[in-house]
Amino acid sequence: MYDLEGVLGPKVTEFVERHVRSLLTWDILVFFYRNPDAVLDLNGLASRLGRKADEIEPEVAALQDARILSVAGGLIRYKPTPEMRETVAEFVRACQDRNRRLALIALVLYRIAPHSEM
Repeated sequence: MYDLEGVLGPKVTEFVERHVRSLLTWDILVFFYRNPDAVLDLNGLASRLGRKADEIEPEVAALQDARILSVAGGLIRYKPTPEMRETVAEFVRACQDRNRRLALIALVLYRIAPHSEM
């Protein structure tokens, strides 16, 4: 069994387990981390990510429920708490390291299909 928490650290592992429901959620988080002042509607965000609005809507709703994104008047903004902002930053930094990125992919895929063995 691969020690994902040992590679990623407990904070990133817990964040992924609680908030990264899919690779699309991953893309949304990285987009807003890199563009923290972006204010987009669903269609604008979908266009930026090369997706359809109906695909991203449930992911945005989940990130809104987690208080990472704010949605008001149909506009989506990145509005995490300072602590959550740092956790997202750690997640994005982990994405940039090959070994940690592979561990993240394994963890997200495990979440999608938890019946698979790692």
